[in-house]
Amino acid sequence: MGYAWPMSEAPVAIATPPSHRGLPFEHAIFVLSPFGLLPTTLLLFIAMFGSFVAIASAEGVTIVRHDGFTFSDAGWPALVLSLLCCTALAMQRYARTAEAREAPNYARILSGGTTSALAITTAVSSEARLGRATLMGVAFGAMLSVAIRVAEYHEGHTIPPGAMAWFALATTLLAVLFARGAEQTRAGGRAYAGVLHSELTIDLLRTDTLSVLGRSAARHSLIWFVISGVACLFFVRGDLNWLTILLIAGCATMGITMFAASMGRIHHQIVQAKMAELENIRCRIDALRNKLHEDAFASASLHGLLAYEKRVQEAQEWPFDQTTLARVAASTLILTVPWFGQAIAAYVVDHLGRFAG
Repeated sequence: MGYAWPMSEAPVAIATPPSHRGLPFEHAIFVLSPFGLLPTTLLLFIAMFGSFVAIASAEGVTIVRHDGFTFSDAGWPALVLSLLCCTALAMQRYARTAEAREAPNYARILSGGTTSALAITTAVSSEARLGRATLMGVAFGAMLSVAIRVAEYHEGHTIPPGAMAWFALATTLLAVLFARGAEQTRAGGRAYAGVLHSELTIDLLRTDTLSVLGRSAARHSLIWFVISGVACLFFVRGDLNWLTILLIAGCATMGITMFAASMGRIHHQIVQAKMAELENIRCRIDALRNKLHEDAFASASLHGLLAYEKRVQEAQEWPFDQTTLARVAASTLILTVPWFGQAIAAYVVDHLGRFAG
């Protein structure tokens, strides 16, 4: 029999739209927006990159080169910074809303039911210290902005004050988003692991109910792959050398490692439950085997236990299916998209130039 949500809780958990009050601004932006995730993200990008275009145009900064196909040395970093900030916001919101939709599935596998399911799918953990993370992000972003500007000054690159202020604010915003994201991941992961360790109910005859854990881990790996893939756009102007290959391999390894580490903990719990259940079954089998000559019903019971033992032995020990594993593997290709995209764009531009000539 499947788990049924209590009638009094299902409407609250599923149908009621979330309030922006008490939410971090990363999520409140999307809750307050009358549009969906993608349109809101697109509007944020237009607003952010559009502000740079307006400032750069007023100060005479070149955004697109004279060929009309490539961005300038100022336009490209501004584009990537805008993409990176908006992607970080969108991916955090995507992961959290997807987790919220999984609440009924979590309720089926947690001893705390609905209460525990809603606790681990909330927008932010109560343990998160976002104020501290914001201050650390502002400090790091300010230092990074100063370091970048000093390096560019020594290299002979000058930039008007308005554009320079835009880059400083964008860099600081990005640092704040990453610091807050890391804090939310740390606090949420700690609470998540604690609930699973103490409340995870493992039905060895229905291990498919645990696939929600695999989907959750895959989504968090996808966040890493997507954001890292966008960050790789900073380097697409260089050749695909050993440094960029190392960057791609490192990002892919990190995303896969996060998925494997999360699944490894659940795998250990499943194996422990499996071994305990098998030991219990085998003790009962031994007891029945000694009664075969005395109890006429012992043989029938023994056959039933042997069949149950086989089912338990064949129970899946990993909380994900092949589809989830394929998605994680395919997600690593996101990190190679910047270079393939650059190669295709270069090919198109080259052939258009020849045709025009």
